[in-house]
Amino acid sequence: MDEMALARQEVKNAYQELYIELKEDYGLSQIEARALIGRVEKFNEDMHDDRRNNNQILKQAVAVGEPSGKKLRDCRLVNVKLTMFFTCEDRIEKEKGIRYLKKLKVHQLAWEAYSQGGLLSYEDIESILLVSQSTIKRMVREYRMEGIVVPTRGQMEDIGPGITHKERIIDLLIKGYRYAEVMIQTGHTEASIENYERRFVRVAYFHREGKNETVIRNLTGYSEGLIRKYIEMYEQYRKTHHDALNTMLHRFHRYVEYNEEGKKIG
Repeated sequence: MDEMALARQEVKNAYQELYIELKEDYGLSQIEARALIGRVEKFNEDMHDDRRNNNQILKQAVAVGEPSGKKLRDCRLVNVKLTMFFTCEDRIEKEKGIRYLKKLKVHQLAWEAYSQGGLLSYEDIESILLVSQSTIKRMVREYRMEGIVVPTRGQMEDIGPGITHKERIIDLLIKGYRYAEVMIQTGHTEASIENYERRFVRVAYFHREGKNETVIRNLTGYSEGLIRKYIEMYEQYRKTHHDALNTMLHRFHRYVEYNEEGKKIG
């Protein structure tokens, strides 16, 4: 088949049919019709995205930035992938019960959606976890009493600017959550969580010993921005979670004795 024949075959598809219909029946210009076709193609790809893991679902959520009082039918929506199961969930449920596990899942689902530009409502979470909205509200309120943010629809004022993975992980660890629980809440592996904790502890230890940012950078090899953020976090926790902070630094003293290459410091 020659190139002209191939080109003719490529035109014979459902999108071309829709393109002609948009122009002739709805009066759209060529540019408007092709732009709309492009959006339809993108929507179709998102809805049939085979990159999802077997334990993930696709959910439409209200986009971040849509005001809480705006009617749902007028809100921009985004597709978000939500993880339904982590391997450590069975152990957590056996140790602490289904209600505690559901609470961890509320936190996980809300943050997973938020990281993809969407906000789940209590109604959304209810449909996924089969937990009543009143129970979800109580769980979110319990988190708020711990000083932990759960970014749901209508709760954006609690989130603040740009909370990073490292800040969330350190915050949860300081507030008493174990690695398995943090794995569920953040979707990070145990090795990744330990890495964040190790870096925070090393910076916090050297800062507590009176070393300035330049010295800490030379000892650790970390960036100035990371060091400054961890020092800021240390000073905040020193006021609000003094005992927990000291426990973390004492428990992980091995992190401050060696550098990233495993060489003895000093």
